[in-house]
Amino acid sequence: MLPPFNLARNITLLGSELFNLYLVKGETCAIIEGGVSGITYPFLDQLSQLNVPPETISYLVILHSHFDHMMVFPTLKEKYPWVKIVTSALNRTTFSSERILAKIFDSDRKITLALMERGLISQAPALHPNTSFPLDISVEEGSILDLGKGVKIKFIETPGHSPDGLSAYLDGTLFCSDSSGFYTPPDFFRPNYWFRLDEAEKSIDKMKTIDPEILCRGHYGAMVGREVVRKHLQMGHQCIEDFKAFVLERMNRGDSVEKIAQEVTVRFSKGFLELFPAEENYRLWKLLIQRTLEHFGILTL
Repeated sequence: MLPPFNLARNITLLGSELFNLYLVKGETCAIIEGGVSGITYPFLDQLSQLNVPPETISYLVILHSHFDHMMVFPTLKEKYPWVKIVTSALNRTTFSSERILAKIFDSDRKITLALMERGLISQAPALHPNTSFPLDISVEEGSILDLGKGVKIKFIETPGHSPDGLSAYLDGTLFCSDSSGFYTPPDFFRPNYWFRLDEAEKSIDKMKTIDPEILCRGHYGAMVGREVVRKHLQMGHQCIEDFKAFVLERMNRGDSVEKIAQEVTVRFSKGFLELFPAEENYRLWKLLIQRTLEHFGILTL
């Protein structure tokens, strides 16, 4: 686990290198991003180190509904029933679907077991799929979450990676979750537009317009410094352009979607992605290729 790191006067980076959570303090506190269940106990230890009383935590913010950004929250909700889960209004359907929740909980279990097998954690809460995941406060473009003492978090819709993608902005800091692309230090970048390529590009352009001083991701920490953030967002945009060109070149050469997916699965499943089963990485890469072809109006069987 990472030691707590203060990014700004009222923002602290918590969690691990692979799964980041952010504590935002006002009169009351919000936790932005929810990681996987495997980092729940270390995260609670971090809050204890910071002497954060549980009763000061009022909000748990989910910026998109992928399992690796929300699964610390079931335990926190159980321990601290007064906290409110804040996320996109689109997730009211997602969180009421027993089938989708079962898949979310199953994916979390697989990654948590992988963390244990690698010795990265020693224990994790035993979660059981619920029939619903509470959505207490729904937000959309322009919504404000007021923590008091002048701390107001503004929400910005940044879909592309997912349909419900949100970013959150506070005093020069932008919490972008996975909306800027997938980055692994020191220099690996890949696109991650599981939903729509064009929306992903628009979202990165929107983040460029905001021009934040600090960019807080869901994995591998935060980028600090306006020029560093600008470069990071440009890399996120460029990797989309590069992947589009790569897929078109391979299709024009006569390669099948399956052959391209097999190649990129081997070449690009690095860092955090190594925790995923090979078949899951293959499925995700194949989906990315299909989304690329859809963008160009190319249909495949």
